[in-house]
Amino acid sequence: MASSVIGKSGRVYVQDKVLQRQWEEKSNILRAESENEFFVLKPVRRPFYELSRTLAAEFAGSRRLRMHIDCNEIEDILVYPYFRDTLLGIIQNDPDFPTTERKKFYNVDVVLGDFDIAFKSEGGKARETPHAIGNAMWRSPEGQTGKGVTKASDIFSFGLVCIYTLSGGEFLLLNDYKELVKQGISAEQEILTRHFIYFGPVPEGLYKQVNDKNWCEAMKESSEIADLAAKDQPELRFTSWSQELGSAAQDMIYWMTNLDPAHRTTIDHVLSHRWWQDRE
Repeated sequence: MASSVIGKSGRVYVQDKVLQRQWEEKSNILRAESENEFFVLKPVRRPFYELSRTLAAEFAGSRRLRMHIDCNEIEDILVYPYFRDTLLGIIQNDPDFPTTERKKFYNVDVVLGDFDIAFKSEGGKARETPHAIGNAMWRSPEGQTGKGVTKASDIFSFGLVCIYTLSGGEFLLLNDYKELVKQGISAEQEILTRHFIYFGPVPEGLYKQVNDKNWCEAMKESSEIADLAAKDQPELRFTSWSQELGSAAQDMIYWMTNLDPAHRTTIDHVLSHRWWQDRE
């Protein structure tokens, strides 16, 4: 990538620093400056570049999707506004941030999205991938397997983000992947077991959704461990520790994190839930 990039708008973006290094140098995600403002330059593969262009046109004016604001077709670069921190970082750096104020994070005009790993589901058909997509901490149980992934999988992930934002982060975060590896435990295995403890017991519907012999056997092992843990410490169930989130938030997230994808709530029900107007 050249030291400066000219967007379709005619604006010139001058590289400032590397934000995230990739396997190939030309794919590094960069911060750039233009007219005394900072932006993010994100090189992507041609299929994702075209997908982003298509979705940006289809959902023009959406308040809930993070859209690129400029692009360079020659180098397949998407340009985004630059923000100094992430939701995860803000809360980690200020754990005493008032819970009542955290709710306001959801009342902004833009909700971040990344079209690089986006898939437009048609007719609710479940998707299977060779491997799991995204960060293990925020995946749904079926998302950990890459099997039976639907729109309901995103609802589960959104529920986890809500829990984290409302001060439940200690239940979700993996702070030491290396220590797990030393014990021969994968991140997926640890997260699955935690989720089965919090949101269990595991319903038959989850196994039916995944529909993969090896994964179902692995999940049943995690389920047995989770049930034993919950029996010894019933306070680990979401229905117990979530009371501090408030009754409205507890009800909304309870349905978002249902372990059976077929019985999870929908995004329409989430956005119309009384929690958004509740002042708890």
